[in-house]
Amino acid sequence: MKPVTRRTLLEYWWVAPVAAAGGFFAWFGIRSYRILLGKPVPSSSPTFKSLERVSVAVLEEFPALWDSKAFKYANGDAIVVRVKAPQAGGISPKADLHLLALSRRCTHLGCTCEYIKNPEIAQMAYKYRPEYGHPVLGCACHFSAFDPELAGKSVSGPALEPLPRIKLEVRAGQVFAVGIEG
Repeated sequence: MKPVTRRTLLEYWWVAPVAAAGGFFAWFGIRSYRILLGKPVPSSSPTFKSLERVSVAVLEEFPALWDSKAFKYANGDAIVVRVKAPQAGGISPKADLHLLALSRRCTHLGCTCEYIKNPEIAQMAYKYRPEYGHPVLGCACHFSAFDPELAGKSVSGPALEPLPRIKLEVRAGQVFAVGIEG
């Protein structure tokens, strides 16, 4: 076996930085793919963990499309939104009334998402413009956006997973939260 000399080491000095750069670009490529193209779609048949029943709102509080109401549930912030069409995990108490409840805890690092009603703000701040110009939930910490029309799917930013859905129930015109996806 040939002894390792200083000259031998100097001949291969370039290996470490090239390997480090190659590793960085491989990581960057995989991460970019996941953020841009690899975000999972929310399940079409979510499973909910039953929790305590909490009164959220009355049906009359949602007279128009995209009306919303924030509430506390499962030790966190949540929101119920009137959406355009039935959503997996949502409810439709009337033929033209569809509600979806989502946790507002961002799936990236746990910051609280805000309901952004103006689609122009969503486009400028979160790099996402919904096809029909509807509101989104946006996380101001790292600019992830979640689309309620897609059952809370992460559509922009570093968050990969969709927002957890909250199971709703209606009794005598009163809306209750009864469980959380998970």
